[in-house]
Amino acid sequence: MSGGEIVSGLALPGVRPRPRATLGERLRALTAEQVAIGATAVAVAGLPLLVPAGPANIAPADLLIGVAIVAATVWGWRTRQVWRFPYLVAIAVFVLGGALGAVAGPVPGTGAVALVQDIVLLLACWSVANVCSTPERLQIVLAAWAYSAFAWASVLVVGIVVGSPTLKGETARDGARTTLTLHDPNYAASYFFVGLMIVWAAGRPRGLRARLAATAALVVALVSTGSNSGVVSLIVGAAVAFLVFLYRQRGPASALAALVCLVAVGYVAGSNVSITGIQNWAQDSKYAFLRDGIGRGDSSITERSTILHESLPLYRSGGFFGQGPASTKARLAAEQAPYVKEAHDDYVATLLERGAIGVLGLILLVGSVLQRAWSGSARRLHARVAAVVPHPSALAGAVAGTLAGAAFNELLHTRHVWALFAVVAAVGLSRE
Repeated sequence: MSGGEIVSGLALPGVRPRPRATLGERLRALTAEQVAIGATAVAVAGLPLLVPAGPANIAPADLLIGVAIVAATVWGWRTRQVWRFPYLVAIAVFVLGGALGAVAGPVPGTGAVALVQDIVLLLACWSVANVCSTPERLQIVLAAWAYSAFAWASVLVVGIVVGSPTLKGETARDGARTTLTLHDPNYAASYFFVGLMIVWAAGRPRGLRARLAATAALVVALVSTGSNSGVVSLIVGAAVAFLVFLYRQRGPASALAALVCLVAVGYVAGSNVSITGIQNWAQDSKYAFLRDGIGRGDSSITERSTILHESLPLYRSGGFFGQGPASTKARLAAEQAPYVKEAHDDYVATLLERGAIGVLGLILLVGSVLQRAWSGSARRLHARVAAVVPHPSALAGAVAGTLAGAAFNELLHTRHVWALFAVVAAVGLSRE
């Protein structure tokens, strides 16, 4: 036994134990890579922190995202990392369309802010994608996202059980619909949906029972938002994830047969189930979030139909280049339209506000995301990546459900959606 050995945690006589490192020493010992991974994981975990919101909707989550971008940039510069820039061409065209529209539009200042937000979201996407470009780093970030989504949903479920308006994030504007800290029920529903898909894609929590508990919490949280678009995203996402899973496991014939069965079941259900009856049941429910959510289905459809009817003529008056981001509401107010709202539809909003060039950028973006999701979900992954993402079909479901929900709400400018796009890109980068 050497003179410096310690037995049962006690130093031998005459031997001075090594002093513990202080917190400052531990922090200085961290590498740039560890700081970048940690900052990215914290930023992903803090995605729901959207209140309180400041000027230009800057929220606490943006501070965490900013720190993560800086940390990733410093790490890349110090270690001379070869960075990849997914979605660059698509967003360049998308932003160009918005800039040309904003020049001639009624709210150039607001449009400029929206364009800056687009660029920041793209920078955040690149930061996450490059930090997650190895299976080991991807595993840490996905675990942080899955466990934090479970935790946030659990907080909301506790709020529902104890009846706390603060924990539920209820507002006078949205009635009993919950928002947690995501400011808007539809954004909250989208976050919980994407979080659910991340839980299954990453296989976290590890145990099946814990993962089922996380699923239950996230579904309850989503339903409590009263978001019909969230329910659409969930249905579409689950169906696509199931079909892609079958494609991977059994081949295209099985996936096609399952698709036919799903279409047949959907047709029969649509022909025999009374949507009006469900809405009437929800309106009479003792649960307020059902009354304010599913129960308002007719009014929600009427609102969106009215917005669409009022908005489409704006394209003809706006011209080829559109009138700039965030201009729809201002233009409807100027024309004294009876229902003044934003487009509530990413596809229509792009056409009206960013014109034909913006639509081209959106097509390129959607095509790129779908291609990456399909490549990472339907094909065989490298063994190390497959261990980190055991169910990649859930990522395809997350993308499909999000794109479906974007037809009812403007979701393509939200932070968690761009984090999803980054993870989809990272799965491809991890195979290179």
